[in-house]
Amino acid sequence: MIKPWCMVPVLAAAAVAGSAAWWHTQKDQWHAPAPRIPDLPQFEALPLPSSAIAKQALERPLFWTSRKPADSGDKKTSLVQELMQSRLMAVFESGEERVAVLQRRDGSIFKIGAASDSWRLQSFDGRKAYFVAADGQQAERPLEPGNPPATKANLARPQPSLANP
Repeated sequence: MIKPWCMVPVLAAAAVAGSAAWWHTQKDQWHAPAPRIPDLPQFEALPLPSSAIAKQALERPLFWTSRKPADSGDKKTSLVQELMQSRLMAVFESGEERVAVLQRRDGSIFKIGAASDSWRLQSFDGRKAYFVAADGQQAERPLEPGNPPATKANLARPQPSLANP
């Protein structure tokens, strides 16, 4: 009777001989795959810079000490119009500090505090905020009523009716 442990070296020798024979007959049949060229994304050429920007750069070089931003004469009126066309969304108070949060017509948000440069928040009485400019102009903005977001709890709650019974 053949012992099972004697079969292990015989099987290993047969596997090595079979692998060597396969290697010598099949080694030249492999070919490298064809190279793949990556797909490049489509792009558009960048527009040329406008001549107005170059003209401004030539008129006011970057490192000159006399360089100042272009001054527009209607800056005060634009700030007044911006304040009068904006909506007062909230006023936050903490001790002596007050900040008014306003929303422009385009939907962007800006803040005016007690220490702002051009306009400052002078007072707030709960319904109106009073603003004062550096040159003494005054403006007031009413607080916009807010609608809470619709939730399941708000929808299930009965709304009070305005009609008298």
